[in-house]
Amino acid sequence: MYARILVPVDASAAAAAGFREALGLAHRCRARLRLVHVLEDLPFVAPGAAFQTVPEEAAQSLLLASSRLLTRLRDEAIRDGAQVDCVLVENADHRAGELINEQAVAWKAELIVMGTHGRRGAERFMEGSVAEQVVRHADVPVLLVTAVDA
Repeated sequence: MYARILVPVDASAAAAAGFREALGLAHRCRARLRLVHVLEDLPFVAPGAAFQTVPEEAAQSLLLASSRLLTRLRDEAIRDGAQVDCVLVENADHRAGELINEQAVAWKAELIVMGTHGRRGAERFMEGSVAEQVVRHADVPVLLVTAVDA
């Protein structure tokens, strides 16, 4: 049985499926959950300009949306009877998968449960796969959950 389950989350259907699976496991195992959201510093293209960093107003908007997501999921987990806490990781220099694995090590997670979009071929190559990064480098077991509509 697992006592500490790390759950990377974002606003995708795949992440929601991973969260639901982790919530069920936490209930059965009486495990504690840690929800982790990686807020990446996304570039944007302004009309007539090269890539720039996200302006302060947009960055604050992303931070607020991330905080709301974590609060909503935390509240849902608490209503379900789970012990849960949240971590928001702001990132500019590392891959999301690295940061998720660092969180797992730092928190001494025994399992990582995360959603995956199940992309293959050129789509996976073009977009990359955070799930693949996590699986390849995790020090603990990783349970990947594919959303039906992802």
